[in-house]
Amino acid sequence: MPARLHALLTDAPLSVEAAHSFTADPGAGATVVFTGTVRDHAEGRSVSGLVYEAYAERAQDQLDALVGAIAQRWPEALAVWAEHRVGTLAVGEPSVVVAVSAAHRTEAFEAARTGIDELKATVAIWKQEHWAEGGTHWPGST
Repeated sequence: MPARLHALLTDAPLSVEAAHSFTADPGAGATVVFTGTVRDHAEGRSVSGLVYEAYAERAQDQLDALVGAIAQRWPEALAVWAEHRVGTLAVGEPSVVVAVSAAHRTEAFEAARTGIDELKATVAIWKQEHWAEGGTHWPGST
């Protein structure tokens, strides 16, 4: 039976509970949920929040392809979930949630790790850091 797949780029708050519910399966011996949150510092400076922007159509297609690729690479996966926020986020808010359930922990961990790594490397989403003392910075820009 193919894995259940969910991918979404959204401006709504993310729900870790929704990821757990979606990936729940009686055949799952493991569910791995990665939650990326806005931290209060970057590059040695205090951060007051982030703004995420995306090329929405492309990013959604890339998220869809990513969860499909994870399910194909790990046929043991029972469910794969990936959501990323866009818009203004405060310190402590979830910005990304990737979840995978599988019969065994090795596959669930490997698939979830690959999911977040590939999402960060390939999906058309960018963040702007807002410094607590004022000013902004786009990581990766000069």
